[in-house]
Amino acid sequence: MAQLVILSVSFILVTFAASLLACAFVMRLGVVDAPDGARKTQARPVPRLGGLAMLLGGLIGAGLGAIIVTFVSSPKPIAALLRMPSGIAEDMGAWSPVFWFAGAAFLIGLWDDVWTANTKLKLVLFALACIAAASFGLRPETFHSPWGDIEIGVFLIGGSALWLIVFTNAANFMDGSNGLAIGCLAIMLAALGIIAGVTQTVEATFWWFPLLAAIAGFLMHNLRGQIYAGDAGSLGLGALFAGIGLATGLEVWTIATLALPFLIDVLLTLVWRAKHGRNWLEAHLDHAYQRLIAAGWTHIETAILYWGLSVTCSVLAYIGARAGGAVPFAVFWTLTLAGSGLWILHRRSAKRDDLSQ
Repeated sequence: MAQLVILSVSFILVTFAASLLACAFVMRLGVVDAPDGARKTQARPVPRLGGLAMLLGGLIGAGLGAIIVTFVSSPKPIAALLRMPSGIAEDMGAWSPVFWFAGAAFLIGLWDDVWTANTKLKLVLFALACIAAASFGLRPETFHSPWGDIEIGVFLIGGSALWLIVFTNAANFMDGSNGLAIGCLAIMLAALGIIAGVTQTVEATFWWFPLLAAIAGFLMHNLRGQIYAGDAGSLGLGALFAGIGLATGLEVWTIATLALPFLIDVLLTLVWRAKHGRNWLEAHLDHAYQRLIAAGWTHIETAILYWGLSVTCSVLAYIGARAGGAVPFAVFWTLTLAGSGLWILHRRSAKRDDLSQ
């Protein structure tokens, strides 16, 4: 047990430090998000390659952590290190659709971060990536519902592609307040790993530690407004959560419950904008979290609120997954109705200001 703790801490500390250094590096690259007097209200240009920093920090930390683990646990560390690449490739083979999809989302986001992509072309390319991912295996084998199981291939592919499109874009839409989206994604990913490990749909591994530690290193800078995740960060991590959720084999309702803090705010905001004849593709400040900030909430207060919502959904998703049967379905819809009610109450009670005109 003591050795396990030492190895886990090694992964976390090494990756955390690597992520901090990677953030410091990308902040010097000169790719910034400049204020525009409308949606981008920060006082100065802010570096926005946080997604690249998390990737670099995670890869470096995972590599160094794996070396440390090997030297501590193996009687022949050099031989073990030489075998490691093939072993990792074999272990990760089943997860390749997830990594390909998350990688595609990351590159599309990085393209937008560096060169400002055409919005419609970016959406088309991402939709194609979602359809391809679902078609090539990133989908559940069965859709469980209280009224019976569905195993129709076309339905599963279409539903999975829709889930990938909706959630990943939702993660991007929610990335407009320091620490909010990335912090919530860290909670969702951690909960996903715990639930999948406890229910034995996947084996718990050390690889969760560098992922979460890389996010934590980024948040140390992001919470102070020093660096943004950018589209590469929000799309990449959003795609990773959405893809892993499908690959774990967990109930669809359990995965969707974890995602509710994003789904409710984004989907109801889109409905509200459609009702008022507003373009979905235009940047705006109509999300509930944006209106909280406009009403005087600080970024950290808003982030803590949404982190709390994510923790609540995670705990109830865990309870539903352990109970099984129709419980995950009931948990999802109960929280959906409660969250939708809160969103509507907030919208009705919010002050009228320039954002609602």
